[in-house]
Amino acid sequence: MGYLQAYNEVLSYLRSKGKERPFLREVAARLDERPDSLHLIEAPTGYGKTSLTMAAALRELREGFKLLVAYPLRSLIEDQAERIGDFLSASGHGLALGVRYMGNPSSPYLVHPVTLTTVDTLSLTSLGLSPEDAGKVFSEYLGVNGSMGHYLFSWASAYTASLFLDEVHLLYDSSKSLSFLWALLELSLEFGNGVALMSATIPSTFASAFKNGFPSLVHSRFRGDSDEVFYRGREAKKYKVELRPTRAVGKFETLLEVLKRESFRKALVVFNTVEEAVEFYMGLGDYGEKVLIHSRFSLEDRKAKGERVKSMKEGVVVGTQAIEAGLDFSSDLILTDLAPANSLIQRFGRFLRGEEERTGKAIVWYEEELLEKGQYKVYDASLAKRTLQYLEGKGGEVNLHVGYDSVLDYVYSEEPTVDRRLVSEVVSVVTNLVNPSTSAAELLMSLGGSLIREGNVFAAVTGGGREVPVGFGFLRSRCIKALDQRGREEECPGSEREAAIKAIRGFKFLVRGEYSEEVGLR
Repeated sequence: MGYLQAYNEVLSYLRSKGKERPFLREVAARLDERPDSLHLIEAPTGYGKTSLTMAAALRELREGFKLLVAYPLRSLIEDQAERIGDFLSASGHGLALGVRYMGNPSSPYLVHPVTLTTVDTLSLTSLGLSPEDAGKVFSEYLGVNGSMGHYLFSWASAYTASLFLDEVHLLYDSSKSLSFLWALLELSLEFGNGVALMSATIPSTFASAFKNGFPSLVHSRFRGDSDEVFYRGREAKKYKVELRPTRAVGKFETLLEVLKRESFRKALVVFNTVEEAVEFYMGLGDYGEKVLIHSRFSLEDRKAKGERVKSMKEGVVVGTQAIEAGLDFSSDLILTDLAPANSLIQRFGRFLRGEEERTGKAIVWYEEELLEKGQYKVYDASLAKRTLQYLEGKGGEVNLHVGYDSVLDYVYSEEPTVDRRLVSEVVSVVTNLVNPSTSAAELLMSLGGSLIREGNVFAAVTGGGREVPVGFGFLRSRCIKALDQRGREEECPGSEREAAIKAIRGFKFLVRGEYSEEVGLR
């Protein structure tokens, strides 16, 4: 079975739920022509790229092969797993799908024929440090009773599969994550596996870097004539992006005043930090139903909130970057803090998302004093500033639904940096049959405990037993004690490196803080 034939079966399944997308049919045909190549696939937000992933899963299953689908964020997996799982069940492959990420170990070593995972988990498994073994390996590395782990099995699981990486734009803001991605591509292609990178926001500099590094790359880029009906519909959406300077003091009152003044059915308010989102939500008045979404919720509560948002008829959704991808929600009023262009476009993918929605109100606010610093909250200030400059230059007259190549190319004008030394080190781990586990552990620690993130994510446990992902800053100020898988206690880590080692060894961290289903951990 080919990709195109599998895509036709997906369309039959989705017939009552969506529309055929000519561009995806074209991409499926290209995947058939070059199944063992690197494919870079650009399609707008809301275009239905998940149907291509479904087709890939069916194709691999029918051919007796394996598919790994990796996402930069756990929140993306939860919604996708349900959709892909329902399709595979309807196709007679109900037991084929597995999921693996922090808090969900249903596919250990990524063994299921179709596994959805995070890039973090994929990176560890590809090094031979699958989460199932990493604790033992690091115990051995630290001179405690441990083992080398099942590194050959991990390698086999990672490198005997076709690979789809969705929302890949989230990996190119960091040289570390981009360099790991580069190494993963080199290894996967060397082993003869097909790889697809998908996103709605791929700057020309990013595409050019991969074309130069991988000359056989197949680049499928959505344009106006790729699907004229869809493009015209998105182009017809009418709004002006109003830019509003604010200061830290008084900005919540300004945003609340907008909500009171504007007429809307569903509003989306996006902050760059969890703390701001929670504070604003707590002061929100009665605007119908209201939902808060951010990263510090338990898995069960995140799923429940996603369902609430999908079924919401009217009200206000307050969130952080967690809403940028994977959340099938549409608003007719968006208020968002300034962010680099790729994140901003993803946020606008939750504004006037429906094909019948045409008009709405859009406001981007920014805190001027922060733009002169190195960081604009969680983002690189220079990227945020260039995004603002572009919007100012256009007088807010932009369409962030289609035809946004110019803003991406303006903001991301510099060639992305690939650290060739890091690429070589990753590759050398997989070709080192003398002490692969030790070399993998040393590399991981030299990078601060993650091949992907500049800051690690740790499993925090609340007094009520809820498990929530947090960063080291939160952990450092709130940690009570570290608990291993057997319930044994150790002191809280004194540094992020120590915390990373404990986390890899299987420790979770009991923290102080209030947790509720409504606002999460704070």
